[in-house]
Amino acid sequence: MEVWLFRLLVVAAAALFARQMLARYRLLARAPGGFDASDLGTRIATFLSEIVFQTRTIRARPVVGIAHLLVFWGFCAFAGYTTVEALRGLGIVDLTGTAAFHAYELALVPFAIGVLGGIVLLAIRRGILRPRALGAYVSKESLLISAFIAILMITFLVDAADAHAGRAMAGVPLERVNWWAHMLVILTFTVLIPDSKHLHLLLSPATVFLRAPILGTVPKLDFEKEQTGLETVGQLEKKQVLDAFTCVECGRCQENCPAFATGKVLNPKKLILQNEEALLAGKLELPLKDLYDDPALWQCTTCGACQNECPVGVEHLPLIVNARRGLVSNGEAPAQLVPVYNHLERRGNIWGLLSEQRQKFLASAGVEIFDPAKHEYVVWLGCAGAFEADFQKSLRALFDILRAKQVRFGVLAKEKCNGDVAKRTGNEYLFQELATSNVEELNAAGVKKVITSCPHCLKTLGHDYKEFGFEAEVQHSAVFVEELTRGVTPIPGVPSQGTVTYHDPCYLGRYAKTVDEPRALLARTGATVAEPERTKENPFCCGAGGGLLFEEHEAGRRISDARYEQLAATGADTVVMACPFCSIMLKGAQASADKASADRSSADDAGAGTPGATPRGPGATPMVMTDLMSYVADRLPGVRDRGPAS
Repeated sequence: MEVWLFRLLVVAAAALFARQMLARYRLLARAPGGFDASDLGTRIATFLSEIVFQTRTIRARPVVGIAHLLVFWGFCAFAGYTTVEALRGLGIVDLTGTAAFHAYELALVPFAIGVLGGIVLLAIRRGILRPRALGAYVSKESLLISAFIAILMITFLVDAADAHAGRAMAGVPLERVNWWAHMLVILTFTVLIPDSKHLHLLLSPATVFLRAPILGTVPKLDFEKEQTGLETVGQLEKKQVLDAFTCVECGRCQENCPAFATGKVLNPKKLILQNEEALLAGKLELPLKDLYDDPALWQCTTCGACQNECPVGVEHLPLIVNARRGLVSNGEAPAQLVPVYNHLERRGNIWGLLSEQRQKFLASAGVEIFDPAKHEYVVWLGCAGAFEADFQKSLRALFDILRAKQVRFGVLAKEKCNGDVAKRTGNEYLFQELATSNVEELNAAGVKKVITSCPHCLKTLGHDYKEFGFEAEVQHSAVFVEELTRGVTPIPGVPSQGTVTYHDPCYLGRYAKTVDEPRALLARTGATVAEPERTKENPFCCGAGGGLLFEEHEAGRRISDARYEQLAATGADTVVMACPFCSIMLKGAQASADKASADRSSADDAGAGTPGATPRGPGATPMVMTDLMSYVADRLPGVRDRGPAS
């Protein structure tokens, strides 16, 4: 009788589980696109690191991560135990009396203790401490499942210790009560999983394995197949549907998002949960622009923080960029991007300036046009290098370093914008036009090695252009110059300008994982580096990416102002940057902070208002804002040998 009751419950639980999973499978099966499993070695290594050893979870939140690791390993270890007990309950075979099972049961004891401790910690954090990233409301379902996991471990430990020997409850041997409690919890847990965030236990191994190995991978559209991007819920691709069902709602994405941190509508976690809700509700024809909060899609800087911090492989960037593509294809780009697109179409640069200005700069800098017979490297100028006078100082410094080290380099005779702004804002047609033109120029010139000081150019030329047949080696100047100057000591007597703080550009630190080389260069000049609040592989964005360089009326607090405050809080005398757009944004933020400080001082002198202070304190010396190449060139022997340029 007991066996048949258990069989009935197992069948019922399996049926309910299958029904819920089948609904999700159908949505996944009907979704367009496919799964990319290329670069298998990298994917397997990532799977082992992030699933088996939970490194990404532990990296950001060590205590919580280790608690999660204990629970994960415990569940893996208990798979065999649950299977053996289920087989016994179904009357198929009883292996519980074997010596091997007893040894296995004994080995599970430390796992059970670890899982129990880990789940109690996680429950306290979720139910009592309640970090902001988890949301305003306590999830009763989450606490219930935490209680279930705790009960599973307690019932196992009771059984393993044989604590119920000779005891009974209402005439029923306590051993059977304990067994039924254990198995009923497992069956209930099985039924609850599909409609809860704990579905990630089953799906996250797949989403982590299928996540693109390179951050920010957004494959080009095939216009011959009439691809235009995402417009409706039903057009979400297979990986995006899988992501929607996998989200664990941990809030790491929103916690690291600079837009969310500065009071904007965009919340990357909410986007994924809105996808899930719409899919399960069958709203496949609903336009994404009506699903998402307006203007969330246009507030993303494409800094990659959300995707880079997600422990279950959710890819936010392809979703946002593809949704932007859908809007742009329908003529719904924001007003501030329209003139930028016009500039790119007519003049080939984001500011719409004449090519003669680029030629004047090259002539004044004495740079030759690339000739493969004479030169080994092309220095890619980018829009800022070709037209922005302030950043051209940085390129002059790079040229000085390369000449001092006898590097043979030149520049292209013709160079259009790499198309980063067009691609990240969803104007795919314009991006492909620019990319095709540039790749033709690069290949025709016989370019094999490229140096650039723009991390956005680095990403586009070094990664995106591979889809257009460009396979050259592309390096950021920080990496190239660091290798070039190893063993070099600073110029004696050149002042170090005190403490330095280095701002990691998102596209260099997070995307390219280039964090050590800039710091090695600074150390080589004798600088003392003070790290800001967000740094290295997880920097806080300057606010320029994703087309927001051109957003004049930014909602909430300006992202650049928030980052400048973090840099100023280090107390450093100098801020060193390695990206032209970071330079534009942060220098603008400094000007705003200085003006606000001056306004407060004027008000104080007039006896009005409350005394205020800039992040560096009243009367503090303004921080020097400079580029990495300029800072290095002035301090390494044989380059300028005259100290900092005036």
